[in-house]
Amino acid sequence: MDKFIYLLMEGYRSLWRAKLSTFSSIVTIGVTLSFVGFGAMATSNLARLANESRTNYTIEVFFTQLTTDSEAQEIMNEIISMDGVREGVLITKQEAAEIYQKVFDENIYDFLDRNPLPTSCEIKLEESGLEPAEIEPVVKAIEAMDRVEKVSYPAKAITLIENYFQGILSVVALISMAILMGTTVLVSNTIRLTIYSRKDLIRILKLVGATDQFVKIPFIVEGIIVGIAGGVLSSLLTYLFIRTANSFLKFFTLPQLIWDWRVIILLLLVVVLFSILGSRKAVKKLLT
Repeated sequence: MDKFIYLLMEGYRSLWRAKLSTFSSIVTIGVTLSFVGFGAMATSNLARLANESRTNYTIEVFFTQLTTDSEAQEIMNEIISMDGVREGVLITKQEAAEIYQKVFDENIYDFLDRNPLPTSCEIKLEESGLEPAEIEPVVKAIEAMDRVEKVSYPAKAITLIENYFQGILSVVALISMAILMGTTVLVSNTIRLTIYSRKDLIRILKLVGATDQFVKIPFIVEGIIVGIAGGVLSSLLTYLFIRTANSFLKFFTLPQLIWDWRVIILLLLVVVLFSILGSRKAVKKLLT
């Protein structure tokens, strides 16, 4: 146990002895990873905005004239049980007449003996995250039901929103993947260069009889600390980006970007993983 604590402290002391190299490594990792953070935050917020738009998607289902309110309620309950459907609201013939009066400021019974408006219901879809909303299968399933006369929904508007969202998401995802791949190489190389700069120390330790494990652990600890520090810096830069972007967006009354801690936690885990792998690979190469 004492030996393990000594190796951990030795990793920390190595960082302190090479302050300039450590600082440059942290800054390099932090700045490059911040671009990955920007892309991840953009993707997260795009998904949120798309889902907010999807909550407004409304499918109007009109029943036949002979359908009673209780029958319409049963059919609506069956629709709500479908995959992809979140909720439904029944609109009876009387409620339809009241809506007509509010919209047109006329009572339908003033010029007709009966209420010709059908019983209907409004159906809302579930959020689907990054995946496109599957509305067509739901509509076709509803149209195939008995006593359903017509299904109405803004097909063109929904198709336009979904196509724009998927297009923007694809572009952001490709850019983020490219940055992540470049950052992965850069993080690994940065840590390896830091370790290579002390190859003479590794040779001396080997000459005095230090085991490979004894040599590796301090450098792996050093890589982890540098990775975590770089990840924290990238998180701060990403947070500043969100704040700055929101300060501009508020002048145009556009939706504000939301800070997602899950993205930051994932970012920290990724950089620590690559730090460990980079450190192990660099030290192993020097020991062989």
